[in-house]
Amino acid sequence: MKHALKMTILAAAAVVSTGSMVAQGGDTTVQDKMFVAKSTQGSLGEIAAARLALKKSKNDDVRTFAQKMIDDHTQLIADLKPYADRMGVKPPMKPNKTAQMEVQRMMSMSGDKFDREYVTAMVADHHKDVGEFKNEADTTSNSDLKGTVSSGLQVVQMHTTMIDGIAQKMNLPTPAM
Repeated sequence: MKHALKMTILAAAAVVSTGSMVAQGGDTTVQDKMFVAKSTQGSLGEIAAARLALKKSKNDDVRTFAQKMIDDHTQLIADLKPYADRMGVKPPMKPNKTAQMEVQRMMSMSGDKFDREYVTAMVADHHKDVGEFKNEADTTSNSDLKGTVSSGLQVVQMHTTMIDGIAQKMNLPTPAM
């Protein structure tokens, strides 16, 4: 789930920031195609985990973050579709097995234990996402995708700041940005 969540946040940030730009500004690599596919699949994992958080959490901050993830990643899926179509990538229709198993594992949790597990996972994933998002922006030769990813980095960083703040309120560790 961590990898799927990571890719989801990266792609969500790109699309949420720029709308529905279509990848047409240059060469598309296998890495670009993988980014689009994994981002979509990761978004599905993020949405599943966030929906569970809305059901299980009583913490207003966690619930607000979860709703933000649902909103941003739903938009991401819609906005990534034109990229996927142009690149010949069939968008995944469900989270990967790791994400599915993570959500299933968290289903048995409740209260503070659930919140701590969800927030801890989100902190780790978002910090990794920033690095991967920067990597895609630095390595893609597709100018439209590069612009989308570069703009989206701001959203990833906002998500990271948001979840770090929640973690700190809960006395959970956060890595440096």
